[in-house]
Amino acid sequence: MIVHMTKTILLIFILLLSACASADSAQLPTLAVLPTLPPEDTVRPLIFWEAVSSSLSAPEQADQWRFSGQEGDAISVRAIGPVQLRLEQAGALLAEAEASLELTLPQTGEYTVRVQLAGEDSGSYELGLGYTDRPNPASFTATPPPQTVGVPTPTPPFADLGTFTSMLAPGDSLGGVFTTADERHVYTFEGQRGDYVSIGLSRVSGDIDPLLLLYSPEGTALAVDDNSGGGRAALLRNIRLREDGLYSLQALSGGFAGAYQITLTGGTEPLPVTPTVIVQPTFVPLEVRLAATPAPVRAGARLEDHVPVVGTIDRAGLIQRYFFAAELGDFVTIGARTMDPAALRPVIDLISPAGELLRSASVPEGGDEALIAMLPVTEADNYTVLITGEDGATGNFLLSYGTGTSRESIQRGQAQADTPYESVLSRRAVRDVWQVQLYEGDVLTATVSPLNNALDPVLELAAPDGTVIALDDNSGGYPNPLLREVRAPQSGVYELRVSAANADSIGPYRLVWRYVSLAPTFTPAPPSYLLMSVDDAVSEGDYGFYPLQAQAGQRLRIQVIAQPGSGLDPVAALLDEHGNEIARGDDSEIDLNPRFTADIPSEGTYTVRVNGYLSGGAFTLLVEVLP
Repeated sequence: MIVHMTKTILLIFILLLSACASADSAQLPTLAVLPTLPPEDTVRPLIFWEAVSSSLSAPEQADQWRFSGQEGDAISVRAIGPVQLRLEQAGALLAEAEASLELTLPQTGEYTVRVQLAGEDSGSYELGLGYTDRPNPASFTATPPPQTVGVPTPTPPFADLGTFTSMLAPGDSLGGVFTTADERHVYTFEGQRGDYVSIGLSRVSGDIDPLLLLYSPEGTALAVDDNSGGGRAALLRNIRLREDGLYSLQALSGGFAGAYQITLTGGTEPLPVTPTVIVQPTFVPLEVRLAATPAPVRAGARLEDHVPVVGTIDRAGLIQRYFFAAELGDFVTIGARTMDPAALRPVIDLISPAGELLRSASVPEGGDEALIAMLPVTEADNYTVLITGEDGATGNFLLSYGTGTSRESIQRGQAQADTPYESVLSRRAVRDVWQVQLYEGDVLTATVSPLNNALDPVLELAAPDGTVIALDDNSGGYPNPLLREVRAPQSGVYELRVSAANADSIGPYRLVWRYVSLAPTFTPAPPSYLLMSVDDAVSEGDYGFYPLQAQAGQRLRIQVIAQPGSGLDPVAALLDEHGNEIARGDDSEIDLNPRFTADIPSEGTYTVRVNGYLSGGAFTLLVEVLP
């Protein structure tokens, strides 16, 4: 069989492996994310795309599984067994159901899945966590049996393709249903030599990720596709038939149940194809941001996250009021600093939405600011900050609030790659902000080293829209934070933010960052159209084979892109009908992914062979036709 695929059943996921470090960097520890909740002995980790199992022996017993998620993630939690699922964050219930939960996470942080029996005295269950808006990395796995390197696996007989479903004629569009995850449906059609056919397989309902294969009348695999139709739809485009006879189509679901639509078009001429032109994206040059001068505000104003303001107490006993909004599960930090140490010593009172005093803070002996650090938010609403002067004193003060361990940003300017920068966190609960200009696809690593024995730094990388995409405390070995390999999701100005863990230390530090790999230079690409797109995975030492139909004189561009975190160093080759290698690609100029072109000498069935160099993992294979 030229293509061997294993479609996993629901809730069997693969663990994404850590990505290979670049050739010029040492092995780096795995990125660590600071927990927002204290650990519990009874809580076990739940990892995306990895199934877990357990059992419950009493109705009152509950298992707890914890995972970290990002705001906006569309997640699915599913169980097999007589159980009830509850999704919680910081003790608050977000969703509850039997067997399956789907929702969009409201914020970045840690979540707990609580599992209890549903109407049973005891029982076992399996539990899985995945995303609903992206494919399962294990949804298509090709692992051919042992073979001579470079020679595709023999094709299975027609009877092994699956369950015969229907005959197709040009112009037909039929619906079907995968009632189980591992079904294989077979369609046939009469083909004439020289005709062109196009076949589409698209999802109608459920979580299916359609996969489509075409076989010749003798049972030889001619073409395969996974995603060329867009929106996870498979499309075999303008296949020129080379003989008369009964052709077979094998339809697979990607390991899920659901409904689909299959279409067949044919004729003596190929269907017109609109080439796709890749347009150079707009990239705004970096403009160094300067720290804004805190502006005076009137009492009753709403405070903004990490935006300091100036307030005044101009008579003895005056109380100034300010407000801010907080979300459940947040931690907030508030500070008030005198602008005239000889006169005013500010006092902070934080009032809950219900009007209760939550926390007070005053200026310690020898200090100049009052600070409330890392206060957990237990109720989502507006909170009130009251500022008074100790002993009836008057004067000006600087007030700031922030979510997390800091409440005020100090702009430090632009940080260039491979250049050490030294600075000082001179006050508790402040953060230094360094600007970094990145292109979409750039991969970087960054670390901070304290220069005294007191500071315990934390390092964050924030995207241009302010979303924190990476955070670490001690992955470089305590107390050094280390962002191991972080890929920029878009082009723009990013921020490296340095703060102190738990807002309880100060001191000097050194920051340095470098590229692990650079994104390709954005230049207009020639018009092209997609011939094949397949998501798959190979094990170390194994090969994947992917057939396609090509015409004499065509130029194909072949790319294999390792999925982030897969650990795969891919190698690819294009083989002719006899297994001879006519083109090959390994590392490109910018990363470990092969990108190469091949000129087709004659019409026929060609095969892309993919393997990992001393590695295995998930990838995406793309084959395009160039003009």
